[in-house]
Amino acid sequence: MIRILALWILLLIPSFVFSSQSLDTAVVKGSSLKSDLKRGEFDFHFRSYFMSTLNKGPLIDYATLAAGTGIGYTSPEWGGFQFRFNGFFTYQVFEQNVRIADPITNAGNRYEILLYDMNDIENTNRLDRLEELYIAYRRERLKFVLGRQKVNSPLVNDQDNRMRPNIFQGLSATYSGLKIKTTMMWVNQVNIRGTVDWYKIDDSFGVYSFGRNPFGEPSNYSDNIKSKGLGIIGVQFHDEGLTGQLWNYTADNVFNMSFGQVEYISSLTKSTRLHLGLQGFHQLPIRDGGNPDTQLTYMLPSERSSGVGAKVGVFKGKHNFSFNYLAIDDKGRFLFPREWGRERFFASLPRERFEGAGDMQAYTFKYDTITGIDGLIVELGAGLVNHSGMNAYTTNKYGIPSYYHFVGQLEYRFKDYYEGLNLQLLAVNKAPKNGDNLTDEMRINRVGMWNLNFIIDYRF
Repeated sequence: MIRILALWILLLIPSFVFSSQSLDTAVVKGSSLKSDLKRGEFDFHFRSYFMSTLNKGPLIDYATLAAGTGIGYTSPEWGGFQFRFNGFFTYQVFEQNVRIADPITNAGNRYEILLYDMNDIENTNRLDRLEELYIAYRRERLKFVLGRQKVNSPLVNDQDNRMRPNIFQGLSATYSGLKIKTTMMWVNQVNIRGTVDWYKIDDSFGVYSFGRNPFGEPSNYSDNIKSKGLGIIGVQFHDEGLTGQLWNYTADNVFNMSFGQVEYISSLTKSTRLHLGLQGFHQLPIRDGGNPDTQLTYMLPSERSSGVGAKVGVFKGKHNFSFNYLAIDDKGRFLFPREWGRERFFASLPRERFEGAGDMQAYTFKYDTITGIDGLIVELGAGLVNHSGMNAYTTNKYGIPSYYHFVGQLEYRFKDYYEGLNLQLLAVNKAPKNGDNLTDEMRINRVGMWNLNFIIDYRF
């Protein structure tokens, strides 16, 4: 498909430029293809990422520094048509222990390797990706995009918290009204964060760690799922303090997931606002959940999953406080491929997810403020996640213990001469709620650990 798209771009541009009958308002008299292309915009991106994970006790620690740069180009519009492409390459500056197993537990690295290519861990300097490559057509408020593109939704998204994001290949249509935005998309391939490869949708199941099935055995759905693609439909609404969104995700032959969210902001005083939010989801399998063999399927035909989240917050001046909650019922596990994005629940905090969980409750307090130092933002988070038993695989796919979660983040956004340069420091700690009976295999890279990050990001 992507070769056909590239050929289309090469063939269609001249026709857009020289079809004066239909594009006489888009092409200036005396212009040329070269002059029109010069009206497009180039963009540059540099990113440097240091990450280190410190495990408690004698378990192995990790550290690495990655750097990379990329360039993109967005063409001007010709009669509503436009194209874009961008590429990025990454290389490793240094690493400590990232590619070796822990000598005590034999566990591999979890976080740092996703800065590179988890499928070729010896690759340190050939990490190049052609990412966005699409042709778009816009007519008034309606826009179509065909090719490799970014997706921004609560469950399918770029999850851009490593060196490179997810990119999705398919056809999307977006209608942007004054108060309502409607999105429809069909996805047939994805370039997954932490890899340089493109995967068909059915091949993308199980690229990341796949835990255990409800029978307590290692999941075996990787390379065994049959699906033609992923369909996405979303409606977003906003009006005078009220925002809402409703999304439906249909993974052909595997599952259907519906997600809804509503938020309301009301002024209490001149400097104080109340922020309320409610969200929920429901998931059910399609046919056999991906494979008629229960040992190979992604979701058992009998599994169902539902969850509800809530948020109560207060904005006061430059300060934002919120209490957040998420509960997932015990009828099954919340199953959504981690390869497709990071879930955006009110209770979410960096460096852990709720995917794979059932019979779970999470409580999170968040605080952020714009400081007196121009451009400096501080964010803090503290949470408690109560999982079901670690051996209750019908509701705990990855056998994760209950834990306390703490996050601190500083972000400085430069202005004036250095506008586009951002610095970010992120520190995450996860501590077990009941750590006395945990083995080293249960702790490593999960609880009793620190994850430290320092990112330099520059765009223009």
